Amino acid sequence: MRAAALELLNRTMDEQLKRSEHPSDFPALPPIPAGRYTDPRFEALEREGVWNRSWLLAGIASELAEPGSYRLFQHLDRSIIISRGKDGRIRAFHNACRHRGSPLLLEPKGRAMRFICPYHAWGYDLDGALKSVPSQHDFACLNKADNGLTEVRCDTYQGFIFINFDDDAEPLLDFLGEFVALTEGYPLDRMVVKDHFTIEMSCNWKIAYHNFLEIYHVNTVHPTTLAPHLDSRSFVIALYEGGHMRFGTRKKGGESLFATPPVRPDDIAQVFLENTIALPTFPNTFFSLDPVGFNLQCFWPAGPDRSIMEVRQMGWESDSEADRDYWQGMRKATEHILSEDLCLFENIQQSLRNGAIPSIWAGYQERALYWFEEEIDRRIGAERVPADLRVDPRIASFMAPRSA
Repeated sequence: MRAAALELLNRTMDEQLKRSEHPSDFPALPPIPAGRYTDPRFEALEREGVWNRSWLLAGIASELAEPGSYRLFQHLDRSIIISRGKDGRIRAFHNACRHRGSPLLLEPKGRAMRFICPYHAWGYDLDGALKSVPSQHDFACLNKADNGLTEVRCDTYQGFIFINFDDDAEPLLDFLGEFVALTEGYPLDRMVVKDHFTIEMSCNWKIAYHNFLEIYHVNTVHPTTLAPHLDSRSFVIALYEGGHMRFGTRKKGGESLFATPPVRPDDIAQVFLENTIALPTFPNTFFSLDPVGFNLQCFWPAGPDRSIMEVRQMGWESDSEADRDYWQGMRKATEHILSEDLCLFENIQQSLRNGAIPSIWAGYQERALYWFEEEIDRRIGAERVPADLRVDPRIASFMAPRSA
């Protein structure tokens, strides 16, 4: 973490520990309309303004070690091939044959040196070029050079693969903004996926994401799992341009919330040993950096009141039996902690859907939640959001400056 960001963290944490009143200069936050989590109109606006125009975490480069290695991104009613080419470059393509739209790859992961359509055997190389068409003489107007696979914008940072459906979107590093400065001193590029699983949830994706944008609930919901390890009073938030954030919470009595794994780098910066540093990255990704590794969570919509939490457990490379046993235990611990949250989400969605409450409230400790909702409206264009679904922008002046 760069010096300016570290100074901001320490200063605001000291101030927070002394705070006993609502900050006099911070505005009261208006209620957030319930329709943002139930109304199909808002879902459609999000699809166009957020999902079709944002950089989205789609995979991890270390899982595509060899040319031809691929993973399918299967969210947002899309199927995207993420593949490493013979030249080492990672590319993304719509998983749709240019003939009649059949998916080329049916398995979620694997290795393929050519993409052969299972329907009529049209073949494409790893660069996406159309190379073979059975009975090509029957397609009098077909120019193979013009009918390669449709490419999706793809870029990587520190081994994390992002895609964007908007060809005119800003460069990935510009989009990530302060994330680059905040992760210095944490060797993200040396991490590998230890486990990867999904959880289906009966709630809007934002309801689930909200849960990770505050620590106000931890003492109540996680009294024996998380609360004993975190000094919740020290929890501080930095709001950054683009809807990104940084959270910091001091740990109680140790470098980690969890047991030390068999393998751990010795060059992790001290700030990550003393604090839990979480980086909610717009629109739907949550990094919570810890010396042992971390759960990388992505929240995907599956309808107005259905969503998927995708969890990658990120750790340090090792093939020892002790390391495998460690991460099996981490999977169980993670599922247990998540279950303490998940049991609440469906009923929250029900309360919003049936009109039991017309809106939800966010307090000062939940201002990140409000900042996230403000950013959604900015991405859509606030003037396009129906008045009954719009949030009132209040806190842009509290945005933290980027580090030099």
